[in-house]
Amino acid sequence: MEKLKTRFAPSPTGHLHIGGARTALFNFLLARQTGGTFLVRIEDTDRARHDESAVAKIVEDLRWLGLAWDEGIEVGGPNGPYRQSERLELYESHVQRLVDEGKAYYAFETAEELAAKRALAAAEKRGFRYERPATFPSADAAARARASGRPVVVRFCAPAGDVTIHDEAFGDVTVPAGEMEDFIIRKGDGYPTFYLANVVDDAAMGVNLVCRGQEFLGQTWRQSVLRRALGLPEPKFCHLPLIMDMRGRKLSKRDGDVDVQSFRKAGYLPEALVNLIALLGWRPAGDIERMTLAEMIDSFSFDRIGKANAKFDRDKLLAFNTDAAAGADPDRLLAGFRDYLSLNDTAIPVGDDGLLRRLLEITRGFRTFADIPAKCGVLFGPDDAFDYDAKVVRKVLEKNDGAGYAVLTDLRDKLGAFDFAAGAEGIEKFLADYCQTADLGLGKVAQPLRVAVTGTAISPAIGETLAILGRDKTLARINRCLAARQAG
Repeated sequence: MEKLKTRFAPSPTGHLHIGGARTALFNFLLARQTGGTFLVRIEDTDRARHDESAVAKIVEDLRWLGLAWDEGIEVGGPNGPYRQSERLELYESHVQRLVDEGKAYYAFETAEELAAKRALAAAEKRGFRYERPATFPSADAAARARASGRPVVVRFCAPAGDVTIHDEAFGDVTVPAGEMEDFIIRKGDGYPTFYLANVVDDAAMGVNLVCRGQEFLGQTWRQSVLRRALGLPEPKFCHLPLIMDMRGRKLSKRDGDVDVQSFRKAGYLPEALVNLIALLGWRPAGDIERMTLAEMIDSFSFDRIGKANAKFDRDKLLAFNTDAAAGADPDRLLAGFRDYLSLNDTAIPVGDDGLLRRLLEITRGFRTFADIPAKCGVLFGPDDAFDYDAKVVRKVLEKNDGAGYAVLTDLRDKLGAFDFAAGAEGIEKFLADYCQTADLGLGKVAQPLRVAVTGTAISPAIGETLAILGRDKTLARINRCLAARQAG
């Protein structure tokens, strides 16, 4: 099997989008499966949208997903630099060559002039197509235009005939000559467009497979004709189906989080997110769904990448994460939980690994790490910082002539005399003995306590809840609850 050299070339405008993560994953898998090379470079020639801080964000997101690259940004290699903004001289030499050979030319219409031409075409009910000049402007003419304040770009001469590209997923794709026009390869700011920069970099870096989203398929002819004009080798192409939401709309923020960082902050494990992303356009043999990264590498192939739009199923992601958390060993869960806490402002102290392991154990069965502070976070905040759920208070404390309040009143002094050093098991036994003496079911005792110390009916097992709080905080919260009744 041919060793593939693949690349992921994001534009740094923010955190890594799910679509970009899917592109990176598929390139990673194809390179790993063939014993090839996975490269990451930064396409930062769009200076208007460039966000320098986004470079570190993308690198962090890729590493969190476990997609290590062999060459590129922060890793190095023989073909650097790996930022396009640091390769301008190389691009300029190729642009100049095309101009010298008559395959490209200077153009200096203003944005207003181009807009007027488009408006005229629309008024005449015809499509707009840039009209190539009969005689190409000279370098001197371009210099004069630039000196007068006009934007000077370089356009490539589109071919006169149809262009056909073979794609591993979509087969042969033909673009008729009538749909092509002379396109810009160097912008007015001196930076190349990504059409030219990609072609030059892919050849210089030895990339022999371009795998990316379907939205780029209609633009691939531009890169193909540039390669022919420059005498550069043509790589294989594989375009991936669009990612939609469950209603068949293009995935966007209206449906929730769409970038990797958001899912990380929401408490998902990278294993679960990678598992779901892998299924966005790829169907493993045997229709297996739950897979490790190593299993994906073994079974990934072009022929099982489909054409149909993929659907991002958030319910399936949650199920994947629930299973991944249930099957993870304690050390893996601890690392994941610590990462989650580092990104979120919770009352849970992050420096006590013993405590964190305990919380993971007593909340076993959680769906995401966010479930843990939702269930336990109140135990670590100030005793007067939480509100009482009015509906729960009525149901648990006020019902039956305040039976819940009566339990709290009766238990308060008894808990004050109890040694909480006995831990969760000791507290559970103490409460069991109390239930037997008072002839009450555990729920009639545990729930009033839970409401008193958390404000809700949700917390870990009551013994664990009180053990984490300790005697002083438990009593302070019971007193607050009883005082709130009197004040109300």
